[in-house]
Amino acid sequence: MTMHRSSDALIAELVGGLEPVRPLRFGEGLGLALAAAGLSAVVVITLFGLRPDWLAGSVNPMHLVATGLYFGLALAATVTVVVMSRPQIGSDHTGWRWAAAMAALLPLAGLIVGLSGGEDMLSAENVRHGAACFAVGGTASLLVFAMLTVWLRRGAPTDPDRAGLVAGVAAGAFGIFAFSLHCPDNDIVHIGVWHSAVVLVMAGLGRAVLPRLIRW
Repeated sequence: MTMHRSSDALIAELVGGLEPVRPLRFGEGLGLALAAAGLSAVVVITLFGLRPDWLAGSVNPMHLVATGLYFGLALAATVTVVVMSRPQIGSDHTGWRWAAAMAALLPLAGLIVGLSGGEDMLSAENVRHGAACFAVGGTASLLVFAMLTVWLRRGAPTDPDRAGLVAGVAAGAFGIFAFSLHCPDNDIVHIGVWHSAVVLVMAGLGRAVLPRLIRW
C-alpha cells in the first residue's frame, strides 16, 4: 500500500505542472512560411520594382526556368522542415533532395560556362552586380529563416542539424526567388553563381546556428 501511495504521489508530482500544448498543424506551418515568403517578395518589388520584361508582358525562358527551380526547392524544403517539426515513426525527410538536385544544375551550368571563358566572372561590373543580388537576396531570406526557426522551436525535431540545414535552404531559396522577381539578369553565369550562393550560404547558416536554438 505504501509503495502504491508513493507511486501515485510521484506521478502526481511529475504531471502536476504540465499544461496542455496545442499540436502543430502542417497547414499552419506551411501557410506561415508562404506568408513570410510572400511578404518578402512584396517588399522586394516595392523597393526595387518588378522586372522590366514582366511589366512589358514578356518572359525570358532562362529566367523562368531558374526562378521556377528556386521556388520548387523552397517549397520542397519548407514542407520537409514543417514535417520534421512533428516527428513521426517512419517519416521520410529526403524528398527535398530531388528538388535540390534539379536546382544544383544552375550553379553547375554557371560554373561550366564561366570557366570555359563564356564570361569574365571576376570583372568589376559582374562582381558588383552579383554582390548586390547576393546581399538583397540574403536579406530577403531572413524573414522566412526567422519564421522557420520559431516553428522548429515550437516543435520537436529529432535531427536538429538536418532541420537547420533544410530550413536554411528553404529560406535562401525563397529569398533569391523574391529577388529574382526584380533582377533583370538572364545570364546563366550570374544566376548560377550569385543567386545560388544565397541558397548555399543560408544553408550553411542554418546548419551552424539553428541546432543550438531548437534542441529540446
